Order: sequence, then C-alpha cells, then structure tokens
Amino acid sequence: MLDLDQLSKEERYNIPEGYFEHLTDNVMDTIHKEERKRRNLWMSSIAAVCLVMICSVLFINLRNQDKKDQGTLVETPQTANKLDDQLIEYYSAELTEIDYYNF
Repeated sequence: MLDLDQLSKEERYNIPEGYFEHLTDNVMDTIHKEERKRRNLWMSSIAAVCLVMICSVLFINLRNQDKKDQGTLVETPQTANKLDDQLIEYYSAELTEIDYYNF
C-alpha cells in the first residue's frame, strides 16, 4: 500500500492569480453564452420555417395564376371567330396598302 507520508510535498499544479475570485463570473459568462447560442438557434429555426412557408404560398399562388391564365387561352368557337375577324381585318388593311404602293 502507498504511504502518503513518503510522497513529496512539492506543488504539481500552478493556479493563476485571482482564479477563484473570478471563477463564478467566468462560469456565469459561459452559461449566458450557451443560452444566447440556443436562442439564436431557435430564432434561426423560426426564420427558416417562415421563409419556407412564404415561398410555398408564393409558389402555389403563381401556379394557380398560371392555371387561370391558361384557362383564358382556351379556344372556343366565339373566340375563334373573333380572332378570325381580327386577322381578316389586319391582313385586308395590309393588302390594301401593298396594292396602293405597287400601283
């Protein structure tokens, strides 16, 4: 068994001056830093979720708007007749001008 009286009495560890006086302040600062990190992580998570929700809503709205726009371009007999009339008007006016310049 080890006899404690035979061990040397020299100090093996050096402690900086004022270490124990500032120990509680250092521990409390470390705790506050950890709390701030957790709070920042929480706020970042909330911001990321909000961003995803906003992007999703915008994407869905744009998609619905595209569907509405596509629905207005569906050709019905009435719109086809209007388009034909407009084309006939345009080209007859163009042909009249061409004939005017050629003769």
